[in-house]
Amino acid sequence: MTSALLTGFTTGLLYGLMGFGIVTLFKTTGVANFAAGSIATLGATVALKVSEGSGVPVLVAAGIGVAATVGVGATAYWVVMRFRDDVDHLSLTVRTVGLFLLAQALLEKWLGPGQPFSFPRLLPDLSTSVAGVHISSGTVWFPLVSVVCLAGFVSFFAFTRAGLLMRGLASDARTAALLGVNTRLLSCIAWAMTAGLAAVVGVLAAPSRLVSSEMMNSWLLYVFAGVVIGGLTSLGGAIVGGVTVGVVQGAAYQLASDEVALLAVFALFLVTLQLRPQGLFGQPLIERL
Repeated sequence: MTSALLTGFTTGLLYGLMGFGIVTLFKTTGVANFAAGSIATLGATVALKVSEGSGVPVLVAAGIGVAATVGVGATAYWVVMRFRDDVDHLSLTVRTVGLFLLAQALLEKWLGPGQPFSFPRLLPDLSTSVAGVHISSGTVWFPLVSVVCLAGFVSFFAFTRAGLLMRGLASDARTAALLGVNTRLLSCIAWAMTAGLAAVVGVLAAPSRLVSSEMMNSWLLYVFAGVVIGGLTSLGGAIVGGVTVGVVQGAAYQLASDEVALLAVFALFLVTLQLRPQGLFGQPLIERL
């Protein structure tokens, strides 16, 4: 059971990282990005193709995959989201579903037959056993990578002009626009940064999940469950919610089966919505009539 909980914790950290990106984008643009899973898969796919095609070290290929996905995120904003962005947020959110379907079709075509494909080991193997408990390599590496990524985001928001403006945009987009803030440029930066974060998650997950066009689709369900449980307006809540989902999933899988794990996660999801609709750490949205 201890090993299952550790595995659930490390998997939950990846859920939380992707959820952190989704919440960041939602707070700055008001859009829930349903294409985050496909964007993560794209990062892993680019890394795999570069590694196989050029023979560069896998870490370099992973960096290229993340960088390419940052560019894709920025392009997606200007081509898909920027066009007629004066519509309501529901319409913009539906566009992310269309972006998901487009990315899914392109990935299916690019990867071709023979899926899924194995992904080379990304980081050194540090797996070991302590007091009879198996500690996987991911239990060591995933928290470290998560801390580095989160520290980077926190530093960006706290110490850069763009980060401070983005916090203002998240607090009150209308006032920020009236004060002359370039909201479209900040939205583009948010799309690029969160796409890069999703790609990091995709690359980290690829060695264990294998690379296919549908690699991260099922993960997105768990990620959104964690986001809702933690609170769609809380960045810290996204991490806590993701870890909670991962631990519940791991424990239920160990005690019963994969089907029971899915039921347990979404039972927790529904109970949270019933008792605290804004999530554990989210704030209720107050609208002026």
